[in-house]
Parts: sequence; C-alpha cells; structure tokens
Amino acid sequence: MADNYNPNNGAPNNYGYQNNNYQNNGYQNNGYNNYPQYEPGKGQAIASMVLGIVGIVFWWFGYSAFVSVVLGIIGIILAAMSKGAGYYGGIRTAGFVLSLICVIVGAIIFCACVIACAGIGCAAAFS
Repeated sequence: MADNYNPNNGAPNNYGYQNNNYQNNGYQNNGYNNYPQYEPGKGQAIASMVLGIVGIVFWWFGYSAFVSVVLGIIGIILAAMSKGAGYYGGIRTAGFVLSLICVIVGAIIFCACVIACAGIGCAAAFS
C-alpha cells in the first residue's frame, strides 16, 4: 500500500487527510518554536575562542607553551575564516584577540624556558 500524500498538491493520503493547500494566513506563534537561525562562521568563531582559552592554560606548563603557539595560530586562522564567512560578532573578536595573545605570550614563555634550561645546563657544565 503506497502512501500517496503530497502536501503540495492536496492529494489525500491513506489516512483520509487532505491538505487542500492550507496556508498559514496571519497565524502568530507568539515566540514559540523560534529556533535560532544558522549563522555562517559562528562555529569557527567559537572554536577560535576555545582554542585561545585552552592556549592560555598551556602557558603554565613550561615547554608546553609551544602548544599554546600552535593553538593560537590555528585560532587566528579560524577567526579569519569566520570573518570571511560573514560573521562579525564579539565571539570572533574575542577568539582572534585571545589567539593572538597566545601566539605572542606563548612564544615568549617558550623562549624563556629554553634560555633558562640552557643557562642551567651551562652552569652545571662549568661547576
């Protein structure tokens, strides 16, 4: 038994219901079922912000500040892709700024760790 219901032409289905091309003339839903609309680039902006926050966490573990630099670069790329998709919200700006800070401060902390370890190695070698 085939189901021949098609809402576009008003043909009846097997259950006797007929659509008759019903239109939603003037019906107001008063805010019900207003699902958020898809915004292109918002997911990339959120990912950029999350990577920026996670990158800041990696500052506190010494050599893993290198991971902070990598996450910051990926975050900057995602923020740029979000802007290219047309999303200009505050989340994108926050993600870009956090990722940029991750790259700069993460590189400084990583270099400081390398210099400190080299200094300790030299001091141990000459003593």
